[in-house]
Amino acid sequence: MSHTNIHTNRFPPALSGFLIALLIFGLGIIISYFRFQVQKQTEQNELRDVMEIVEQNIQRTISEAYSSALFLALTVQDDGEVKNFESYAENLMNNHEAVDALQLVPGGEIQYVYPMEGNESVIGYNIMEDPKVNREVKRAAESKTIYFAGPIELKQGGMAVIGRLPVFIEGELWGLSAVIVYLNTLIGQSGINEFSNSYYFQLAKTNPNTGIEEFFLPVDETIEFDDVQSVDFPEGEWKLYAAYRNSAGARYSFLFIGIFSLMVSILCGYLSYRLFRKPFELEDLIDEQSKKLLESREQFKQSSELLTSVLESPQNIAIFSLDRDYNYISFNENYRRMVQDSFGVPVKKGMNIFDVVPKKSRALLMVNFNRALNGEAFEFIQENVDTDMNVQYWQNWFSPIRDRQKNIIGLTVFSIDITQRVEAEQTIERNERRLRTLISNSPYCIHELDVEGRLISINEAGLKMFKMESAEEYIGRNYFALMKNGHRETSEHLFNRTLLGESTEFGFDDGENYFESLFIPIRNDDNVVTRVMGITQDVTDRKQSEAFVENSLREKTTLLAEIHHRVKNNLAIVSGLLELQKGEVDDDRLTAIFDQSINRIISIAMVHELMYNTQDLSSINVHAYLEKLVPAISATMQNRLQNVDIDIDIEEYRLNINQAIPLGLLLNELITNSFKYAFKNRENNRISIRLVVQNETLNVVYADNGPGFPEDIDFEKPKNLGLNLIHAQLQQLDATYQALTAHKFELDFSFSVQGRGSHSNIN
Repeated sequence: MSHTNIHTNRFPPALSGFLIALLIFGLGIIISYFRFQVQKQTEQNELRDVMEIVEQNIQRTISEAYSSALFLALTVQDDGEVKNFESYAENLMNNHEAVDALQLVPGGEIQYVYPMEGNESVIGYNIMEDPKVNREVKRAAESKTIYFAGPIELKQGGMAVIGRLPVFIEGELWGLSAVIVYLNTLIGQSGINEFSNSYYFQLAKTNPNTGIEEFFLPVDETIEFDDVQSVDFPEGEWKLYAAYRNSAGARYSFLFIGIFSLMVSILCGYLSYRLFRKPFELEDLIDEQSKKLLESREQFKQSSELLTSVLESPQNIAIFSLDRDYNYISFNENYRRMVQDSFGVPVKKGMNIFDVVPKKSRALLMVNFNRALNGEAFEFIQENVDTDMNVQYWQNWFSPIRDRQKNIIGLTVFSIDITQRVEAEQTIERNERRLRTLISNSPYCIHELDVEGRLISINEAGLKMFKMESAEEYIGRNYFALMKNGHRETSEHLFNRTLLGESTEFGFDDGENYFESLFIPIRNDDNVVTRVMGITQDVTDRKQSEAFVENSLREKTTLLAEIHHRVKNNLAIVSGLLELQKGEVDDDRLTAIFDQSINRIISIAMVHELMYNTQDLSSINVHAYLEKLVPAISATMQNRLQNVDIDIDIEEYRLNINQAIPLGLLLNELITNSFKYAFKNRENNRISIRLVVQNETLNVVYADNGPGFPEDIDFEKPKNLGLNLIHAQLQQLDATYQALTAHKFELDFSFSVQGRGSHSNIN
């Protein structure tokens, strides 16, 4: 081939330089774009982690406020009076940092406030009549659970969130138990201030009166909300927004890399232009090198056969070799399949590798190939994107190929697909970062011990809980030596059980506070316990609250039992007075009336007697009740009438007092009517009473073997007091019934058993 033909077919230097510059600039733009996407995704992940922390802190503040409102409602008694408000409120304020003020609002009017100082102006303020707030007040009453209104401007000044819990007495709304959390307190507890340097937060809520979304934190007009994230709080229908303050950083990075790529492409284009201007000077050198290459090619051919056998031996490694012109010398089957799957190109020997790989990868490969052709052996991890836009990672080993004269005649690349390993490492790194964040911000003490019981790590909450100044002072020390002697042996015993693979838990105190601790075994890949994780919670407040509630409940139970006892005694006095009055009457008709009245009083008194003789003060055993009541009524009536056999079959069941009294009065009237009207001048008189309970429905069948009702008396249209009372009690029980009055009397009635007691004041 002549020099003339070579020069004629050669690309113009200017065009070659321009194409190279364009290629490098395009590659730089692609790299900057992918970096931009990675940086944006990283920002979003970090923002999501921060939002999770802030959301957890706000939810914890809401839980404390709900707990305070619920305990404050216990000061409202059954009669609507409020007792011990000041002491309850003071105790709740001391144990809940998030609570700034407490209120009780009977009938919608604020009458009780703690602390009073600074809040005097709200006493007597009727929130139900204020159109600015009454809509959210009504929403709290309708939801029958706590509802957080605001942030609103308080009447006494300042912005706050108000949680209102409706309080019910006997199913009727008594008023509200309210907890006030200042907006500054809510923001402080949420942890927003800790992240405000890097993130912008905004608290918003749709105004229920105007329907307009209102913002309560300072507005920063410079923040762009293109990548904003938000969290909804259904307890008050708020929404928390957050955005990355430096979101423009990814764009600046993209612009910087783009400008840098432009400069590099211009430089490379210029250098290429200068390079392509010197082909004539290189022709003689190329001819000389070509002769040497022809001499070594035969030798290379012999060694390539041996190289081919080596290339095909690994089962999980892709191997290929190139000459100095980047043409394939040899490759194994794994490499051929990898190229076919990744790029959709059938590779062949003698083909140039840059006709196979995508353009965006050529510049980087060129750099690595030239390093190997310059005699360097090195390792490089490469990221590829296949035709389906799936990212793959390959670990490559580049090595030069030398002939006998130590001249480099090509290169070999060994490649292993490490995509799964890289993705697993990335997942582990994300999980570890998130776990470290959670442990660091956990309110519980979380620490690790080695198998010798020495402290390996402890989080910030643990340092505060045990009043440690720094972790470094205690790392490496024996954990149990830090505990009091009274708890050391127990905790060491449980620690040894944990080393055997068992999770254990125990409680201890330091003289002032109570703690609950949990030991969890941590195993290695061989399932051997190598560390122990300890989780400790300060439960002092809970212990004190439980003791307070238990004492209050015991006091109320005693008072309620005393009330039942006194009611029974008073009814006994009334019954005795009627007995004395009956002794002064000679008229049998009046005597019968006295007996009926006495039996009715006995029916009620027996319920109260059974109530204070049991621990459950809201229900009685209906079997025991009727077993005492029916013989008492029968004994009273049979003093004047003939004997009557009474057959009683009653199941064991506990019945609410509100249903037991009507049931007793109903059976009293039925038995009295049977004695008065069914057994005149008759023998073999019999009354049967059957009571069964099925699926929370109580069924009673009452029957006597009398002649039934006369034709002029209709059970459905009562004309005397006894039948009127029977119908009244059936209505009070909300019972369905069927009455048979021909040639006998039988009343079959059923009613649903009430599940709640008579002393519950919060619905």
